[in-house]
Amino acid sequence: MKKILLASTALVATTGFAAAEMSWTGSANMGMKYSDNGITQLHNEIDLGMSATGETDGGLAWKVEMGLDSNVTNSANTGAADVGSVSISGDFGTIRVGAVDSAGTGVGIGDLGFDGIGMDDAAESNRNAGAAADIQWDYAMDDIALRVSTDSANDDMAASMKWTSGSLSIALSHAAVGTTGGADATAGSISTSVGGFAVTVMASQHSDATKDSVGLHASMPVDGLGTVSVVSASNDTDAKSTYGIGFSKSLGGGATLAGGYGSANGNDVGDLGISFSF
Repeated sequence: MKKILLASTALVATTGFAAAEMSWTGSANMGMKYSDNGITQLHNEIDLGMSATGETDGGLAWKVEMGLDSNVTNSANTGAADVGSVSISGDFGTIRVGAVDSAGTGVGIGDLGFDGIGMDDAAESNRNAGAAADIQWDYAMDDIALRVSTDSANDDMAASMKWTSGSLSIALSHAAVGTTGGADATAGSISTSVGGFAVTVMASQHSDATKDSVGLHASMPVDGLGTVSVVSASNDTDAKSTYGIGFSKSLGGGATLAGGYGSANGNDVGDLGISFSF
């Protein structure tokens, strides 16, 4: 009887696993990072992501996601397991719970470099007004994508909308901290491309007038360098503007050579390295 029970339990477990699709994705990088406030450092990362998907008898799709991260800078090692998230999807859209993004981060510009040198921070640092989130709702209809997020512990709220038509995209977001008299921010961006040239312009207005910001990211293909990008950004808090230039060139096989150099509020920063996706 015990053998039969064990065999039956194994069969049920196997059937349960077979009903879900498991997949792994990953990325990694290696290179050098420079700051004139510090020293040149070797840096590498490894990020692994796991997901499991399935569907209920009633047609609801579900998904579980989590990951493992390794970060090494000049032999100083850090690592963590991502908190992950669980979601269900249907005609109502997608509801995700766990480690989710606040909808206030739905407006932004691109960074430069293989690991990012922070050229976008001056424009994006206050766009979310500090709103946190552990619940997120996404809904798409035709050319419009909606996102609403909240934090169940402190009532932070945020909402964003993105409209896309061909190469033109317009995004708007609003975020508010749930405490009485808490900060709020409204941001918007416009992106378009013509041929190989692409540009995104964004602006953010904060309830604290000293935290308003603007930013621009533009890119175009250049022979021998792949894609060359420039960033310019500023806010009312920093004493100096942020600006930089970088490149990104595909090496094939999931590898990309990239680098960037710029000035962030008067601090010169740069990086050069290779990133991998698999």
